[in-house]
Parts: sequence; structure tokens; C-alpha cells
Amino acid sequence: MITIWKTPIVATVEQVLKDLKLQLYGAGLLKEIKNTGSDLMCTCPFHANGKEHNPSCGVLLQQKVTKDKTYEAGTVHCYTCGYTADLPQFVADLLGLSSPVEGFKWLVNQYNYQTEERELPDLDMYRGSTAKSSVLEESLVKQYTQNLLQSEEACRYLHKRRIANWVLEAYELGFDPEDKTVLFPVRGMDGKVIFYKGRSIAGKHFYNAKEIDKTSVVFGLWEILNGSFSWGTSDQIEEVWITESEIDALSLISYGVPAVAIMGSHISEDQCKELERTPFRRFVLATDNDDAGRKGASQIKRLLIPKGFRFINLKWHTSLKDINDLVKEYGDGWKDHLTGY
Repeated sequence: MITIWKTPIVATVEQVLKDLKLQLYGAGLLKEIKNTGSDLMCTCPFHANGKEHNPSCGVLLQQKVTKDKTYEAGTVHCYTCGYTADLPQFVADLLGLSSPVEGFKWLVNQYNYQTEERELPDLDMYRGSTAKSSVLEESLVKQYTQNLLQSEEACRYLHKRRIANWVLEAYELGFDPEDKTVLFPVRGMDGKVIFYKGRSIAGKHFYNAKEIDKTSVVFGLWEILNGSFSWGTSDQIEEVWITESEIDALSLISYGVPAVAIMGSHISEDQCKELERTPFRRFVLATDNDDAGRKGASQIKRLLIPKGFRFINLKWHTSLKDINDLVKEYGDGWKDHLTGY
């Protein structure tokens, strides 16, 4: 716990910086964070376009009292460019917030809650500037994928979720070894990665930059339109399964079932337009086995049936929550626990 502006914040300075790093994947800021014992040293995000090779920015881990002044934990000073700020100002400058007050509010909202386990909502991470059209450099996509393929820990995590090796490679899943985060690339209809979704393999954490509108794209749609799979080309696909999460979709694909994810329980108008641009008109609704999932399935039908789409509903013969749980539990026999109607 640290104290900021006389308010306890239920986090460490190191935790705050790592969470900020996850929200700033696109620009590659705070690439290196080192704990020296008395403070943290990180690459300065405010000079050399945040790409300096050696960390020159110091961040106090604890309050520091001198003869002239008291410095709060989280106070930042760059020994190269001279940038100096307290933690709320640093947060505001990094995230493009309007004032230190907004940076302080971010800290309070992010960390001051009571729960037995920290489980953030489903999150996305931009990999570029704040413009919606931003895309990640292909070389960086390849590097993240290589990180994944070289990590036994990350591959084991995904294998436990019944995601096949060929799917990891075909969809170019990535991995950040420092933060132990599996990265799921979300591509636009031009095939370029717009943003990543991140899932920690160390716990039930999901990461994002909150300003990202994940409802503008359908996960996996570009891949089944353009990829080479066991079911053939896109014009040979008779039906596509719609799921809520990318893990659910990749589970189905590993079993030879064409699938996409709307990254939530409800579909957006933009996502409907994306589907309209494809040759697919027959879908299986595989949203989660809960009230939100059933309401989401009804909404999908309400929006798309008038546009000529046809749907197969699923009846679940199990209390398991989602498709990935079903596949993990029953393996090859997962379909035996569903009825289409």
C-alpha cells in the first residue's frame, strides 16, 4: 500500500507501473522496469519517443523525506530529460488525461476496492496510437508469436484450454514473458492487427486500454475468410459458430469448427455490418450458458434475422458456463452435451 495525496492506494508503485505498461503496449512505453531496492528504474516515456535503450527514469518506491522537501511514493524523475512529476501527474501524462486530478481518480478507481481476488473485466490492449485505424507493426506481431512458441509455460496454459498448436501459429497468438500475458491479436478486415486482448497466465487477470472500442470488429472473422483450414475455403463453410470470447472461438477451431467471437455477450451494429460483408448467412449461437449469454443470443437474432441470416440455437445439457469449459471437461465428446434447434 502507498499513500498518494494523503489517500491510501491499495497497490505498490511497481504494480502501478506494470499496469500502466500493459495499457501502453501500442507505443511500447515503459518497456523496461527494474527494481533497484530503493526505487524503480524505467525507460523514460517522454524523450527519444520512449525508445531509449537504458532506463534513465527513477520512480520512488516509498516516501522520501529530505531537509527541504517530502517526496511521495511514486514520484518520478528522469535523469536524462529532467521530467519530474508525482504519481497522479505521471499517470495523467501517460494516459492523456486532462489533469493530475484525473490521474489521481484513475489510481483510486483502479486499486481501491475490496475483493478476495483481483479479476478485472475483459480488456483490450491497443498496439499503436490512439487512432482507431492504428495497426501494429508486423515485425512486432511476429516477435510476440515467437515468444509464445518458445515458452513452454504459455503453450502449456493454452493446451490446457484445448487450443491446438496449429491454431496458435495460424492465429499468431503472442506472449509477453515479462508480464506472463498471452496476447490474442484482433484483426480488421484488411488482416492487420488493430489491438490485442491480453490474458495473464499467472491468475485471472485480463488487461486493456479502456479507451479501445472492441465492438468495432469480430475476432477471428478475417482468419476464417482468408485462412487455409481443414474445412476448406470460406465459400465451403456451411455455418459459423458465434461465441463470446476468443478462447471459446479458438477452442472450437481446434476441433475443426469455424468460429468467431464478438468479445462480449452482445453484438454491436458495427459487428453486424462486418458479418454482412461476408458470405456467411448461417450461424450457431454459442454464447455463454447464463442469462447474459441467452439475452445476447436473442439480441443477435433480433438484429440479423431481418437481414437474411439464419441461426441455430443451442440447448446446454450441462451447467458449465461456456464453450471452452465444455471442451476442457469433455474433450472430443463436447458436442454430446449440446443440442441444436
